[in-house]
Amino acid sequence: MPRLRLWTSFAAFLAGSLLLVVSACGGNGGKPSATGTPTGGATGATTGAVQGGTAKFNLQSDTDYIDPALAYYSVSWGFEYATCAKLLNYPDKSGADGSQLQPEVAAAMPQVSADGKTYTFTIRKGFKFSPPSNEVVDAATFKSVIERDLNPKMASPAASFMSDIVGAHEYLDGKAQSISGVVASGDKLTIKLTNVAPDFMARIAMPFFCALPKGTEANASGVKAPVPSAGPYYIASYEPKRSIVLKRNPNYNGDRPHNLTTITYNVGVDPTATKLQIQKNQVDWAADGVPPASNAELGQKYGATSQAAKDGKQQYFVNPILSFRYLALNTTRPLFQNEKLRQAVNYALDRRALLVQRGAFAGRPTDQYLPPGIPGYKDANIYPLDRPDTEKAKQLAGSSTGKAVMYTCNESPCPESAQIIQNDLKQIGIDVEVRQFERAVQFKKEGTKGEPFDIAFEGWQADYADPFDFINVLLSGETIRAANNNNFSYFNDPTWNKKMVDASKLAGEKRYSAYGQLDADLAQGPSPLAAWDNDNERDFFSARVGCQLFQPVYGMDIAALCSRA
Repeated sequence: MPRLRLWTSFAAFLAGSLLLVVSACGGNGGKPSATGTPTGGATGATTGAVQGGTAKFNLQSDTDYIDPALAYYSVSWGFEYATCAKLLNYPDKSGADGSQLQPEVAAAMPQVSADGKTYTFTIRKGFKFSPPSNEVVDAATFKSVIERDLNPKMASPAASFMSDIVGAHEYLDGKAQSISGVVASGDKLTIKLTNVAPDFMARIAMPFFCALPKGTEANASGVKAPVPSAGPYYIASYEPKRSIVLKRNPNYNGDRPHNLTTITYNVGVDPTATKLQIQKNQVDWAADGVPPASNAELGQKYGATSQAAKDGKQQYFVNPILSFRYLALNTTRPLFQNEKLRQAVNYALDRRALLVQRGAFAGRPTDQYLPPGIPGYKDANIYPLDRPDTEKAKQLAGSSTGKAVMYTCNESPCPESAQIIQNDLKQIGIDVEVRQFERAVQFKKEGTKGEPFDIAFEGWQADYADPFDFINVLLSGETIRAANNNNFSYFNDPTWNKKMVDASKLAGEKRYSAYGQLDADLAQGPSPLAAWDNDNERDFFSARVGCQLFQPVYGMDIAALCSRA
């Protein structure tokens, strides 16, 4: 799952009852999940914290890319938060404090023109790239980054987030050599938009727009070797499917934390082995989770109410994240061109059974596309959450039955969840053929227009906390291209496209109200997706590591982690 922001409302959410953040040094709190008791968040320093040292993390699956223009996994955004320097960024803080945008390479928040369409950034001096580069980060750096992201040769998902820059379409179409709406002059970077965009500053703070040395090649396959970065850390080496090594950036003069000297990700490790290695203090973090069945035990032994937490050494943390899991129903395929059949799938899903497969503290069932905490969310109570309504599903399906090919991942609990979906849809006459792939392969296939699948077993974590990122990014047909799509249902209806564009032009409560209505109307009407879960993030660390901080945008803040004395 990738990752996301109109932060005034989101900050209120974080300060409310849904997310109770507690110290890594102990205490109670957290969000009660659908499958267990709360185990608490993470923030603050750790008694006995020391500078330096090496932390070892395990990954079952490799990241997708190390190129910021293409990387779109939670794991990659996590290490990019530690390695990137951006115009604007989110602070290394938890809760509401961590959700407010602030200047990073920009000297201050941008000046905005009277018509709300032009943003002028003044670039702060002192940022340099990591070895082997000594290049200075300046205004031209960010012009270069934006043009690289939107270069047709890059095929970057970033293009859909900056298509409202003046001259972007001409540049994307190859009709212009540069983007006329992006101008770098001295220490000033000016970006002119075609219309007022309330979410622009949140978009420019995404990792896609991380500073890279000028002249970095644009290639749809991404960089072949790590490139210098200007954040607290840099990627020192990357061996696909084997390891990722981050080191402290000696050229970094910013004020973000960089406690550990080296961070090593070992790729391809079975989650069961990872759990045991962490308990023996041989490995320090399960970066993409532990086996689902282990979470109840770990929560009891190492969570917020455990003796370890009371001793200031909590190792297991649970935090709600802005996300949902769903089935994308491919509307370009014969089977799911039928709107009523798509609604039938929504009625047939056993959401709680799917959630149980993910283990204790996994999350809560949902039937909507906007998760709680995203401005505009309103519980619409559209489909059954506690148990499927098979009879209603059968009525809607009628004789519109057949075979469906479903793409999913090949790691637990994907295969087990696929069996539940097979059984659920069999009740309404749909024979599901499951095809399993490594996650990166699955994501790439589903993002390729014309790929022969009917159902994509997917999830989405907010890029920034604005409803645009869930509704327009996942469902607008105007952004569908040959590859690297996020609209896996390939839903493309001119009427609905216009409603999405109209909502994106609004601001404040009018914006949120419009998106809240769109959320309910899309889920209940055309139903291109079948939503079933809002996730919690569950993190398990060794006793050797402290200073756990759950950053509300990027999850566990690896730059803030430290060694325990």
